[in-house]
Amino acid sequence: MKSKMFIWILSVMLFFGGTFTTYAQDTVKLTKKELRKFERRKKKEEKERSSFKQRLKYAKMLKDQRFVFQANILFGPQGESYSVSPSINFLAVKGNQVVLQFGFEGVIGWNGVGGLTSEGYLENYKFEPGKKKNSALSINSRVRPISTTGSPYFHLTVLDDGSAQLDVNMALGGHLRMSGYIVSLKKADIFKGQTLF
Repeated sequence: MKSKMFIWILSVMLFFGGTFTTYAQDTVKLTKKELRKFERRKKKEEKERSSFKQRLKYAKMLKDQRFVFQANILFGPQGESYSVSPSINFLAVKGNQVVLQFGFEGVIGWNGVGGLTSEGYLENYKFEPGKKKNSALSINSRVRPISTTGSPYFHLTVLDDGSAQLDVNMALGGHLRMSGYIVSLKKADIFKGQTLF
């Protein structure tokens, strides 16, 4: 008897609970303006979550010293820009080892790809995670070349979407600036030329 009474009370509660829920849903209607505002806020929050995940991914690659910067734009001394091939314009870092290369397709140069290739070891590697959530990630380091003296100094700045800018002060003088993006070692599509420096 008690179990039948319990089932009956539970049924009545579920019936009225469902009715009140339906009634509450029917009475709360958003205006078009409120709906657009809600959708914009929802998209903004989703974008921020995605951006934060990307930032963590790139920060880990930079901190672990396992990444490749592939350039698609090279800037000249007067600020002029040139489209370049990411497969031969890169900075590859794997642990303490580094390869810094730039070149132009269709040009024969010292390294066989129309430019220079410097291979060696990292010195004074410093990773900066950025002080605010919107500030860029960055690294500063020197390349101690295997085959020659002098060590180019580089500064890499990375944004949350993986776009990056590389500034290199060459050991023999001169400055090189490239713009591109960061990828993992597995996803990199690069061709290393002949190392001379």
